[in-house]
Amino acid sequence: MLAKLRIGPRLAILVLLGTGIVLAGILTVSYIRGRALLEEGLEARAEQTALAATNQIDAIQAAAEKIALANVNILAHDVPDEAELYRLVRTTVATNPEIMGAAIALNPASGEAASYSAPYAWRSGESIATKDLGEGGYAYDQWEWFTAPRDGRAPVWSEPYFDTGGGESLMVTYSAPVFSAADPRRFVAVATVDISLEWLTRMLGELPLGNGYAFLISREGAFVSHPIRGLIMKQTIFSVADEHDDDALRELGRRMVAGESGFVPFRSVLTGRVGWVAFAPMQRSGGSLGLVFSRKDVTADVVALNHGVAAAGLIGFALLALVTLSIARTITRPLERLEVATTTLGDGDLEAELPAFPGDDEVARLAVSFGAMRDRLREHIEQLRITTAANERINSELEMARAIQMGLVPKTFPPFPERRDLDPHAILEPARQIGGDYYDFLMPDERHICIAVADVSGKGMPAALFMAVTRTLLRALYEPGAGPGAVLERLNDELARDNDAAMFVTIFFACIDLANGTCTWARGGHNQPFLLRADGEVEMLPATDGAVVGVMEGLRFAEGSVRLEAGDTLFVYTDGVTEAMSPADELFGNERTIAALQRCRGESCAGLLGCVREEIAAHAAGAEQSDDITMLAIRLLNLHDAPS
Repeated sequence: MLAKLRIGPRLAILVLLGTGIVLAGILTVSYIRGRALLEEGLEARAEQTALAATNQIDAIQAAAEKIALANVNILAHDVPDEAELYRLVRTTVATNPEIMGAAIALNPASGEAASYSAPYAWRSGESIATKDLGEGGYAYDQWEWFTAPRDGRAPVWSEPYFDTGGGESLMVTYSAPVFSAADPRRFVAVATVDISLEWLTRMLGELPLGNGYAFLISREGAFVSHPIRGLIMKQTIFSVADEHDDDALRELGRRMVAGESGFVPFRSVLTGRVGWVAFAPMQRSGGSLGLVFSRKDVTADVVALNHGVAAAGLIGFALLALVTLSIARTITRPLERLEVATTTLGDGDLEAELPAFPGDDEVARLAVSFGAMRDRLREHIEQLRITTAANERINSELEMARAIQMGLVPKTFPPFPERRDLDPHAILEPARQIGGDYYDFLMPDERHICIAVADVSGKGMPAALFMAVTRTLLRALYEPGAGPGAVLERLNDELARDNDAAMFVTIFFACIDLANGTCTWARGGHNQPFLLRADGEVEMLPATDGAVVGVMEGLRFAEGSVRLEAGDTLFVYTDGVTEAMSPADELFGNERTIAALQRCRGESCAGLLGCVREEIAAHAAGAEQSDDITMLAIRLLNLHDAPS
């Protein structure tokens, strides 16, 4: 039959028949290979998702550990009276929204308390409630949350548990022992913080798992989070495995409890779904995270891909039939060779050789064009690789620079924990990875404390370098007894000398006499600070003459003075506060700053700055931060206790 047909139709039938067979093979291979590639990609994505989730959980737990250890640091130096302990736990809960409660359980045998005393504060609705855990004969020194950190001399995380306020909130507690700084052998107390795990279920439910799901088990294998809420803290992975006689699930539980990580095939005995599970350990509190991926998600992508290839093949059949009827055999042969070569290129083999055709017809020129395209593509990929490596190196260096910069400013508060007559605090938030803001506390003697807040012109690495130079020079040039104006004059002369980049810095430098409350300051082009009086009145410090620092030598800086009373708070800031923009391009401004200070006046200095920062964030309403935000507050608590 075919022999009787003309060469055009016969060629079309043969080509289409052969191409159909090849296409079927390609579809089969494509399905198998595509599924394998997708499974490999799924494993990488699963590992990244599990790592990101465990890092997020560890970050929250790390924050809770820092909160508890901050209280440990305070108690190690001096255990305050009962009223101060209650204030401490209330402040801890109020200023740290990520925790649900905090307690300080004193050692009954330490001599710090006549009987059991454990001030505890927790969130109760919108307010903070307190009670003494030692009341009612509760011998907390017999419980594991107290004995484990005491006997092990190290902090511990508890197993998850339901709180006693109704059994609906899943909690976990971090307990840290307190030993006296003067006598490290003397056990003083246990400081705890409580975290609600309700956020954990929400966070795991938002992971991009398609038809899969996430679950978390404790160190003992109990379900802490699972889409089937009836399992949470009621069954373990081993009890479920025993119910269904599932050896694979039992082995998975063993590996998860042992702290291993991996990616293995998985069939859910609860849902019947087949797929894979990626698991990774929790580094801080123990336990393990499991991410279940459905095979249906993977095969759906492969089927969709094959449908697309099949549709393209059918269109190609029709076009190929028309082409083979209209061109000569001598044209089809080189085209077939070229098609094979270009398919190889399309599969990613850029080293494949392209056929060379004699003459200067369309086929020959097309082969040359493909060769040029291949060469340019190889060059582009190489350039992309070099550029990507350079960008990664720059980002890594910027992160290191940020860490170095933040290490230049005091970040442990209170900076002078032995002083009970003042309450200093500060925060710095760069607009970029690194910025040009700076703050510092200096205490040259027992009677005086000096503060500095500065803002370097520009942003990024140049501003950070100039800030580091400013900080170094200010500490080097300051001499006890020197007035703030004289200090800024010397600083200006040093910065202006050989300042080819013409950079400058605005700065506010003040020294406070802690015995009588006299505050003397000098200002180099900086925003005028605010003074929050104890009665709630806010006033702006009088303006003093002084240009920006570092532009030219020989400048003079006038000094100002004001008397601070007990309870007064000095609030110093950079223009990132007042110039914070809303989505409607409205500045935060001085009036909103004053209003925020008045609303937040009842807080400690740390709470005051946190409250003002929340006001700024509410005003910005998600708008991008355009400038570094730095705030410093210092409050005189008692003038009479200051050494004279």
